[in-house]
Amino acid sequence: MVTIQNTVQVWEHWEAGTVAELVDPSLGGSFPEGDVLRCIHIGLLCVQGDPAARPVMSSVVMMLGTDTVTLQAPSKPGFFARKSGTNTTVSADVSSI
Repeated sequence: MVTIQNTVQVWEHWEAGTVAELVDPSLGGSFPEGDVLRCIHIGLLCVQGDPAARPVMSSVVMMLGTDTVTLQAPSKPGFFARKSGTNTTVSADVSSI
């Protein structure tokens, strides 16, 4: 299950350029990093704030099946929470509603 907290963590790593740190350490670094980055990139496209900006499933399948398709840059997810200390702030992009 994807939670707001997971989305925040992925987005923060995406912005920092450290997405590979999200991979399970039990894999011992033996994974194709480019494939991991592409899957996360596609996942971020699927949680865009504006539903019209999200790819349709047939496009997702095509993006996952080939690396010749250029992916657009994702924007901050529609629901975003940042935890600071004991408080969690949740924001939602409602500009498209």
